[in-house]
Amino acid sequence: MGHFSGKQLKQLRTEAGFTQKQLSELIGISRETVVAIENEYPGSINKLGLELVNLWWSVCRKGASAETRKSFKQHVVSFFNLSKL
Repeated sequence: MGHFSGKQLKQLRTEAGFTQKQLSELIGISRETVVAIENEYPGSINKLGLELVNLWWSVCRKGASAETRKSFKQHVVSFFNLSKL
């Protein structure tokens, strides 16, 4: 399995209009962790779980474009192999 896309998480956050600090406070992680995830540092991005991705999505989805939301959902389904559920 590959790694989750920190770039897509960053795009979702920026389109929603949140700073890294704002998002970190809303989802209960440090700003440094947000930075590490968005920059795809192996220690952070490889441990990224569905629960944290879901929190990120819940906070940011309303502000993101339809195209970004669709792309993000497809990536999540593919990465976490959710199509078999």
